[in-house]
Amino acid sequence: MSLFTRAENFSVRDCSFVAGDNNTILIGDAQDAARTGLKLLYQSTSPEASYDAEQRYPPPNCHPGTRTRILELLRQWITDQSKLTSIYWLYGPAGAGKSAIAQTICEEFSTCNGLAASFFFARTDPRRNNLRFFVLTIAYQIAKTLGPFVEGWIGTAIHHSPEIIEATLIKQFQQLIVDPCRRLPSDSWLALPRLIVIDGLDECIDIGSQERLLSILKQLKTSSNPLPIEFLICCRPEPRILHTFNDFDLHTVLDRIELSDNFESDSDIAHYLQDEFQRIRRDHGPAMGHVSQSWPGEDIIQQLVQRACGQFIYAKTVIKYVGDYYCLPTEQLDIILNIAVPDTHESPYPDLDLLYLQILATCREKDLLLDVLVFILWPKEYGLEHSASYSDIELFLFLPKGKLATLLFGLHSVLEIPEDTHSPISIRHASFEDFLVDPKRSDRYFVDINERITLCFLENVHRVINTQYPAIRVALLRSGGLACSHVKSPSEKLLSALERFRVDLRKLSNGSFSDSVLERFLFRGLYPVYVVAQWARDLAKSPKQEVNKVRLQVLAEEFGSILQEWVPVDQCRA
Repeated sequence: MSLFTRAENFSVRDCSFVAGDNNTILIGDAQDAARTGLKLLYQSTSPEASYDAEQRYPPPNCHPGTRTRILELLRQWITDQSKLTSIYWLYGPAGAGKSAIAQTICEEFSTCNGLAASFFFARTDPRRNNLRFFVLTIAYQIAKTLGPFVEGWIGTAIHHSPEIIEATLIKQFQQLIVDPCRRLPSDSWLALPRLIVIDGLDECIDIGSQERLLSILKQLKTSSNPLPIEFLICCRPEPRILHTFNDFDLHTVLDRIELSDNFESDSDIAHYLQDEFQRIRRDHGPAMGHVSQSWPGEDIIQQLVQRACGQFIYAKTVIKYVGDYYCLPTEQLDIILNIAVPDTHESPYPDLDLLYLQILATCREKDLLLDVLVFILWPKEYGLEHSASYSDIELFLFLPKGKLATLLFGLHSVLEIPEDTHSPISIRHASFEDFLVDPKRSDRYFVDINERITLCFLENVHRVINTQYPAIRVALLRSGGLACSHVKSPSEKLLSALERFRVDLRKLSNGSFSDSVLERFLFRGLYPVYVVAQWARDLAKSPKQEVNKVRLQVLAEEFGSILQEWVPVDQCRA
């Protein structure tokens, strides 16, 4: 429509008009002010967080023909004009494919005027691992996607109050998103993009900020005049996030769904692997000309699917490794299938390894964490009939009650941690266990099961013998010997612990000091001493242990001598 029809001899400055079609028309200084404000806003955003950012290229995406059920559920929720909920939480463990689904939804709805904004958190990016740029980035994207409807109001708000850039999150939300959006007539939203996609909230390194953002969203969506915006949030179900989503006040506006095996992840992964292996065969041309068109075969596909345990990231890292243009795919696949990585090769799973390292880095007590992981990985032949529970591990490591819950707080995406403290804790994915026991992949988080079990026994021997729990005493006494016998290359820490233990036992044997606990040990638990003596004797003969040969020989002789003084060897063996 035309404004000021037939008007003559007047001027308008520094103001805006809203035409009958709700379009905002800025004139003169007001237009300049809005542009200045938007430029200032852009300087305080994180463009890298958008679904179409170059920094994220190539972004994770759903392979054609996969994730069809979950994508259709999300499409139905987004397009349903009569729905009562306005927040949808898609959750699942690490590597399950949540980011790929979020990316696919963003791309699909950006082409049909449905996506208002997106923000993809990333733990390693300082502009995407906190809330400093979150609201400002969302506000800028909304200004651009809604165009003249709210762009002028947002720009003008910042021009008049530039301090909003440094204001609290709730104030930024209110002045840059809520107020401009509420100035629009409610019926205009039927034709406007309303979806905001937030991916990887658990990647925000400040746990308190995760709760804070969800609390703000709850406040905005449960008020008497809720914001006409919908949120799709994709992240891991970390404890504080789960606790916030379980808030009673959110129930009326929240839908949620777990990305689990119910969505046929195994068949989707198989589909993806089959397509990608065929692409690799074609792309490598003559180098793969001798290979059958059915390569690598259904059996290999299913073997990889089983290893993936529902993790799309596992399948993607396999394809990335096998498809390296500078290597022969058949040889690369053999390395994957044989698990053991030659010393001359790098890890086949760099992306997966990085993911696991980032998750483990959230725990501040690394050494204690590694001891706990030992009990979760504890071999059955060492005396436990089932995986250890909260209670078991706290007893075995003599930890105060509640300590374990705080230690494992950020590891729910890789560990199955029940609410019941007497139920076993287990590894979620086989690939995580493979990672932990491979020193070339896990680096400082390598879990040397046998050495750590032996150290746990040696460092707690007084507590072990004195414990009021017979099952723990039996398990640790038995495992202390068995585990040590499987150590192929003892560390300095282990050798020193064995030498201290030998000195204490020798003093007791010579009557140099009285220790009722150790004395009870010599009657109750000589089996570990016998095993260690035999282990040290055999290992001293190995050419690989030339450096430690003398120390091992001394340990073997001393422990053997102690055994002969206290009990016949055949009784120890029994």
